[in-house]
Parts: sequence; C-alpha cells; structure tokens
Amino acid sequence: MHRPVRHSSLRIALHSVVYMAAMGMLFPSLAIVYLHNCSNRATHSVPDYVAPTLQWITEPYECRSDGNLDFCVKDGCNLRWKPPGTHHCSTCGTCRIGFDHHCPWVSEAQQPSLSCVDAMSCKLGNCVTTGRLKAFLALLVLTSVTVPLASLPVLPILKRHITAALAASHADAWATNIWWSRPYSWILCGGPPGRWAIGTLLGFRTLRERRIPEASWLSGSLVVQPHARMVILVGIGILFWLFAISMTVVVAVNVTKGQRTMDTVLIRLPRPGRTAASTSRFICIPYSHPPASLAYTSAVRSAPAVPENCPEPHGTQRIYPIPISHRIYDHGWRENWRGLLAQPLFNHGTPYQGVYKWPKMNPEVIRRLLGS
Repeated sequence: MHRPVRHSSLRIALHSVVYMAAMGMLFPSLAIVYLHNCSNRATHSVPDYVAPTLQWITEPYECRSDGNLDFCVKDGCNLRWKPPGTHHCSTCGTCRIGFDHHCPWVSEAQQPSLSCVDAMSCKLGNCVTTGRLKAFLALLVLTSVTVPLASLPVLPILKRHITAALAASHADAWATNIWWSRPYSWILCGGPPGRWAIGTLLGFRTLRERRIPEASWLSGSLVVQPHARMVILVGIGILFWLFAISMTVVVAVNVTKGQRTMDTVLIRLPRPGRTAASTSRFICIPYSHPPASLAYTSAVRSAPAVPENCPEPHGTQRIYPIPISHRIYDHGWRENWRGLLAQPLFNHGTPYQGVYKWPKMNPEVIRRLLGS
C-alpha cells in the first residue's frame, strides 16, 4: 500500500538531485563565461600590427577606394593601421580587429569617480569581436538553457498564484471599479494582454491582505505565498531568455553566412546621404596575383613575384568596388563553423601583434572580379 508513496518520494528526491547538480554546473559556467566577456575592455582585440608595404603584398586584400591601406585617426589610435574587419568603437574609444558589435550588457566593473573625464570609464559594455565570438555564443546558449531550467520548479506554483490573483481581482469591487469596468483597460498597457496583466497585479494587491505575516524574506514565503514580486522577477527572466534566444539565432545565422553583425546592420539600415564609396568595399588585386590560380595563402612576402608581360594599365594593382552585401569572407557554412569552433573559448585579449596573416577571401568573389 505504501509502495507508490515510497516510489514517488524517491522520484522527487532523484529529480531534486539532478536539478541541483545541473544548476551547480550551469550557474558557475554562466558566471565564468560572462566575466570573460566583460574583461579586458581596454586591450582585447586591439590591433598593433606594423602596416605592410603595398608592393610586398601579393594576395587580394581590402583597401580604401584609392588602393591605400586604412589607418585610424580617431581618439588615441594615432594612425594605427586597421587590418581588414577592423572598426573603431566610439564607445570603447579604440579599434577592434574583427569587430562584430558593441554589447552594453557585458561590462566590467569600473572604479567610481565623481567626474567622467575618461569616457571609457563612464560608458557601459564591451565589444564582441571574432576572437571572442565563441565565448559570446557560449554565453547566449548558457543563458537560454539556464533561465528556463532555473524557473522550472516554481512555474506550477506561480501558475496557481496568478490564477488566484486573477480571480481575486475580478471579485474585488475596487479593482472592478477602477479597471475591469473601464473602457480604457482595453487600450492602455498594450491592449487586451495589458488589461489582464494589470488586472492580475491588482489581484496580488488584494491577496496581500490575506497573507500570513512574514518572519523573514529568507523564510520561503516569497514562493509559497502569492507575491507580485516573484511573478515580476520570473517575467524579467523570461524576457532575458527570449532576448538570448533571438541573439543566438542572429549570431548563428551570421556565422553560417560568414558575415558580422555590423555587416548586417550596414546592409539592412543604410544611412541617408551615404555615397557609393561608403556603402562598398574595395578589393585590391595585385598584378603579381596569378588570375589562373585562386589557391592562394594570404600572406605578406618579402619580394613580389611579378609575372612576365603582365599589363599594368593602372599601375601595380587593380581596385574593384564590391557591395557590402557580397560576403567576401564566406567559405561555406561548414568552413565558417569549423573556423569558429577551432578558436579558443577564452581569448585573454592581449593586443594583436607580430606578423599579420591576411584572411582568405571567397575564391568565387575573386573569380567574378577577375572575370569582369
């Protein structure tokens, strides 16, 4: 007779152990990945390469409309060379190689100061770059998994509390007079969904008078007894979960397409008044690059190998404009994901120095340019 009760107790105990073990792994992992994304704001992904000599470059590369390399004159960059994919973040006040976007939610702690003389110490957030994209994606995935699992045990209780609050609100004469019977309840706060949300909060106000006095907020009454604060807290968690899910999809789509978030923004939200030069990339193909073979390794060599009888109608290089929508670094979704997963999870963010390795371009794009 007591066997079903015993089995039920064992099942509940087993579920509790699994839940605590999962939370014990997910929350520390989430905290570590989050702190890593917040760290080294001043130094991570900052390029510190020596600009190469144009005559020594033998492979296709991004350039300015005049064929020269790009240098940064903003803030304290002091004419720092901007390798392909580098963007100056106005919030952080420095250049980032492989800039994807600036995220205001990942921000390291700043020393308190009365005056915001240093703009970098007064603005929140950190940059997400290709070197940290794997850690950022891990943060989004962990958030998408941790939030619903952490809320799972309290959801049945919250459902009962919301049902009770809604019934109490309909039965309360004051709530009916100021909200349910008023036509504006159908318009304010987002229409019909807002009508039920505000009505439920008014029901929690009514139920507050029936609650048992709380000895302490650690007593567990915040979950056991109806509390609007608990519902609001879980609601905020759901919003964060939806945001993390949507950002995970956006990042995954961009990785699959071999593009960055900034590229997507420039494609979908063109600013009025921009010229063709500001909405295009420019690809420089040196005449030392053999048109017949596209199997190149991006590098800077000490001496260019100029083929014999090579025509040079425009000097030693050919410059081609190409729309931003053309994904010049897309090598197919398999290679794009393989490149991301091959990166270390924790990029400690020291400045990028030494010999710069040029990123390989999409051979199909180069083939179309040479055939045009």
